[in-house]
Amino acid sequence: MTLAFCFFSQVGAADQQGIYAQVELLSGTKQKAQFLGIEKDTVSLGGYIKNKFTIVKFPKAQFKSIVDEKGNDLLNQASTPADSASTAPANSTPSVDPIVADSAKADSTISDSAATDTAIATTGISNKVFVSFEPSEIDQGTSDLFSNIAFRLLHELDTAFYMQRWENTPECSDRACIQEHLKGSGAKDIIFGKAIHAKHPDSISIELTRVFYEEDLPTIKKSQITVSRDGILQDALKGNSFTSLVKKAAGFPVPTKQERSYIHVETDPEAATISRPEKDAICKSPCTFAVTDTGRIEVNAYWSVDKHLWGAQTFVHPLPGDTAKVSLKLKRINPEIKIVSNPVGAEIFPGTSEIDRNSKSIGTTPKVVTLTTPGMTAMRLRKAGYRDTLVNFYVAPVSEINIDVSMEHLTDFHEIQKQEEWYHQRKVSYIGKVLMGSSIAPVLLGSLLLYLGQQDYEDAEDIKNELTMPSASKGAKYNEKVKKNKDLVDSGDRYSIIGGTLIGAGIAVFGLGLFLTF
Repeated sequence: MTLAFCFFSQVGAADQQGIYAQVELLSGTKQKAQFLGIEKDTVSLGGYIKNKFTIVKFPKAQFKSIVDEKGNDLLNQASTPADSASTAPANSTPSVDPIVADSAKADSTISDSAATDTAIATTGISNKVFVSFEPSEIDQGTSDLFSNIAFRLLHELDTAFYMQRWENTPECSDRACIQEHLKGSGAKDIIFGKAIHAKHPDSISIELTRVFYEEDLPTIKKSQITVSRDGILQDALKGNSFTSLVKKAAGFPVPTKQERSYIHVETDPEAATISRPEKDAICKSPCTFAVTDTGRIEVNAYWSVDKHLWGAQTFVHPLPGDTAKVSLKLKRINPEIKIVSNPVGAEIFPGTSEIDRNSKSIGTTPKVVTLTTPGMTAMRLRKAGYRDTLVNFYVAPVSEINIDVSMEHLTDFHEIQKQEEWYHQRKVSYIGKVLMGSSIAPVLLGSLLLYLGQQDYEDAEDIKNELTMPSASKGAKYNEKVKKNKDLVDSGDRYSIIGGTLIGAGIAVFGLGLFLTF
């Protein structure tokens, strides 16, 4: 929106069309402009672009104040838009299009286009946002070009989308900050754009990342195409590649092309499983499969034996209506998934199941996880004070995979309270498991003492039988046996009492631990 307000920097370059006013947005941006009125919660402001008087319309909710030169509050008073057609000079053509503030000519510069698209963006609904391509190694002009094209396509697909430029949030320097800022403003569907250098020095990757909030849990999905550096725009628009990318990123169905291409894959050794990202196994090598994609395709081959993995990866450009042949030599690999979160120290829980107090984490970020089964997998990240994040990713048969996750702060009191209760229950469950484990020792020791006590009782019984025999004489040895019999009985009583007490205590501790655990 900052660029849009730059339209009014020449507001005094011609005759006045409306009321001069000081405009302040909720974001803190201040600018002088000509106030033309308010109708249906839409504010009309006027200004000059290339000596042409232009009307730009904004949602009323985006303004903090509009005050004229006399200090009157124009924002909250009932008014109607000025008739710009009757007040505009004869040599200027005011634009009254509620969507486009000014039509760009074919030879317009990127900055003019960026300003126009900003005017489009401000008329959108705030729960669907496209964030312009972030500053990167690609020149700013190219990034702005793709930002404008991507937003126009999104706006045609769904007019609820509006565009947020990086410069509109000067307090943010990274994507995570903008994401949190937009989420706090009520955004539920956010699409980020990024143009970066591809692995090949002559290519550029155009990437769109969708952050979709469903029940306050963000789902992150990336879509990208790779284009030639020398013909970046031509490659992106050829075959509707960029249009399909935007549709896919926004969750719209992409029509399947009728013409098929084929890929024939051979591997050494044979019988390797052939797969593509986000797809199940396709076939066993050597084999041929059909594709309808027109861009570069990732092909993976892997062979697993006794949890040992051999694999290879390549990228193929399909030949329309023809067969592309690929030969891969498998090598021993040990895929390592490096999971990094911002902030660090988030616990990692495998799978998509909801986390409960008995869920077991596999560690905390940053963490390197080894997986020997290629395919789609998912993990949940949890950290105190931050919202749980579900991450879906494809485990390719390559040596290293990097997963970067940005977590957002919890701000809802009930969510914070629920998370604190989970940590408390988990601590109690841990104590219960410790008690259950520690109850084994007294039970075992008590059982041993009962066994020793029983042995003493049996020895005492043998001596008693000897003493009751008719041949037993009542001399010194007889008295010794009587004493020994008594000692054995007393010893057996002690062992039995202590052993029984220990077993009872162990059972009680186990019961308490069981109660705390479940």
